Amino acid sequence: MSLEVAAHLALRVLGPVRLEHESQTFEPGARREQALLALLAAEARPMSRARLAALLWPDAEDVDARGRMRRLLHELSIHVGHRALVTDRQTVALANDVCAATDLASLRNSLARGLYRSTEDASEESLAALEHAANLAAAEFAEGLVIDECDELSAWLQRQRESLRQAREQALAQLVTRLEGARQHERALRHAQDLVAIDSLNEAAQRRLIRLYAAVGQPHTALQQFQRCRQVLHDELGVEPEAETLQVADEIGVRDVATTILADNPPSPAAVKFTRSGDVHLAYQVHGAGPLDVLLISGFVSNLEQAWEPGGPAAFFRELARDFRLILYDRRGVGVSDRTVDPADTSVSSADALAVLDAAGSRSALVFAVSEGGSIAIRLAVEHPERVAGLALWAPLARGTATHDYPWALTAERYERWLESLVAQWGRPAAIETFAPEHASDPLLQRWWARMLRLGSSPCCMHAVLRTLALSDVRALLPQVRVPTLVMHRTGDRAVRVDAGRHLATAISGAQWLELPGTAHWWWLGETAPIIEAIKGFGRRLADSVER
Repeated sequence: MSLEVAAHLALRVLGPVRLEHESQTFEPGARREQALLALLAAEARPMSRARLAALLWPDAEDVDARGRMRRLLHELSIHVGHRALVTDRQTVALANDVCAATDLASLRNSLARGLYRSTEDASEESLAALEHAANLAAAEFAEGLVIDECDELSAWLQRQRESLRQAREQALAQLVTRLEGARQHERALRHAQDLVAIDSLNEAAQRRLIRLYAAVGQPHTALQQFQRCRQVLHDELGVEPEAETLQVADEIGVRDVATTILADNPPSPAAVKFTRSGDVHLAYQVHGAGPLDVLLISGFVSNLEQAWEPGGPAAFFRELARDFRLILYDRRGVGVSDRTVDPADTSVSSADALAVLDAAGSRSALVFAVSEGGSIAIRLAVEHPERVAGLALWAPLARGTATHDYPWALTAERYERWLESLVAQWGRPAAIETFAPEHASDPLLQRWWARMLRLGSSPCCMHAVLRTLALSDVRALLPQVRVPTLVMHRTGDRAVRVDAGRHLATAISGAQWLELPGTAHWWWLGETAPIIEAIKGFGRRLADSVER
């Protein structure tokens, strides 16, 4: 990109250093170009040429460093335009309008509008400013920029990144305080989750999160969070929670229950039963006794018994079982079901789901299918619509790998690399940063996921399961779906792109689309209240017309 004027030039230093002008984006390839722009944006004032040269070339002679500085400024002015930089013989600065338009300047302005007010100020203006600041500060300053040979510059970059983290922490803490005071608990919960993700040893933030889970009607999740807090404090610091934290736990009635729930192998709330689909035995459970059956079709791995352990979706399951008769099962090749390595395409998997419905005595069910399970649910709805009251699809994709007309999945080559990487780390919390980026450092979740992989399948079986998934393609079936359908997806999902969900919802006639904020692919993490309410509301509308 080469610009002759600085007008409308936007310099971004939160995330990768880049310059945006209208529809163009330029990312400087040279590390010192990036560093210079980052320095000028952060300092927001004229900087001495000599000082900049010493930072960028600490081992060079003074004359040589100044010469390199002149060449760097010349190259940079070609890219950004001569008016974007203000230079004289002694100093260098960004033009005033460019400096005022950086994302870092926007962050500072938002912090000023939001922080320096009474903690009781819950006006939408101050809350929006704080949320904007927290979102901006979630990025890394000058992401990817490493100049190890420049010690002083490296230390400066580290200070900027730490300052950014502290600014986000401060903004989130204020948001939680003000929103909780205004009794906007669900909105506060989202920010409390982010606050704990920054520093899981921040016990005050942990207390707020526990309290907010209880406030939004999720006492079981509050229990799990209390135990995560206790575990991380024990593992990292060798201490027990503070008295105030224990009091919060007492107030929501979780402490006495904690020992039972946190046992190494807690009993599942219902017996595991078995049925057959052809020659394969399938394990299933039934929970609750509501007016409508809900069949869960899981993603690529599951284990009916381990799913109920702390860190997993137990609280989510219990919430659904309050209102519905919940049917869970392990697909062939995983969990407690037979560990077959025979390919199981969507036709076979759909027949398996039908066998589970028969065994559970369900005439018609709302099918809640997650991720890869969505294609199985779609085929079941098309081939046996009399057995499917409706579809509630979470983060679904219509095809396992990308093609020229389906760009919303991994290419076959990248999928194979991902599969090999996943199998290579089997038994550890493999790919947790993809499935739950904001919760990946949670020790309880790490242990749960590693144990799920060990108990859910084996490397050989998983190769078969996931290679079959790569070949799945139900796009031709989407226009044939005639049952009520709800499609849900989080905007920042890294495992399945939100565009895949949008495409699927558009292709199914009359489908409802619910896009939610967040990055977690796993539906039981993050802000779950909107998901549970959407499923329950959808299910209530179906219940009156369904005969079990």
